[in-house]
Amino acid sequence: MSLFDEIGKKLAQTSQSAAQKAKDLTETARLNGMISEEEKRINNAFQQIGKAYYETYGRSPDQLFAQLIAGINDSKEKMTAYAEQIKQIKGIANCQKCGGEVPYNAPFCSSCGSPMNTAPVPEASTDSVLCRLCGASVASKAAFCTSCGNKIEQVVDAVPPVEAEPVVVEPQPIIPPEPATTQCPGCGSELATNTAFCLNCGQKI
Repeated sequence: MSLFDEIGKKLAQTSQSAAQKAKDLTETARLNGMISEEEKRINNAFQQIGKAYYETYGRSPDQLFAQLIAGINDSKEKMTAYAEQIKQIKGIANCQKCGGEVPYNAPFCSSCGSPMNTAPVPEASTDSVLCRLCGASVASKAAFCTSCGNKIEQVVDAVPPVEAEPVVVEPQPIIPPEPATTQCPGCGSELATNTAFCLNCGQKI
């Protein structure tokens, strides 16, 4: 076989190998894309399952999901309160009939023509409180405002502090410290209190 034939054969093999690698990369990218699409479908299904469970069993959830349900309800309450604050900043209110946004002091809805409730807010009585968010009168034992859904903070009567009785501390007797040295009974040498035998005469202490 000539030199040119060998070179041509190697070039052909190299070309085929490069084409196969390109084909493999294309196929791998296609399969990865299909995997991503299936993952999106799975995540979407998970969201739908969670939403269906919340709508069906949200009022009496299983203990395993009770904390998640409580977190969702808390977030929804905050979202409602934030939306009401935005309306107050913009100076608008919602029509009770069609839900359209209307300037706060407008007598009629600009969308359906229904009269708006422009009556002054009544003062809170002993059996009611005023919502801090929208100012509506709500029953004192209500947990949420019936107008805006804001959570009502219950007012707890202040409990007078209990005065603590004075503590009498009785004086304790002063115990003198033990001497750091002792005397040998045999020779009278001065020794440390924890010494077992006399260092001078060997007498047991």
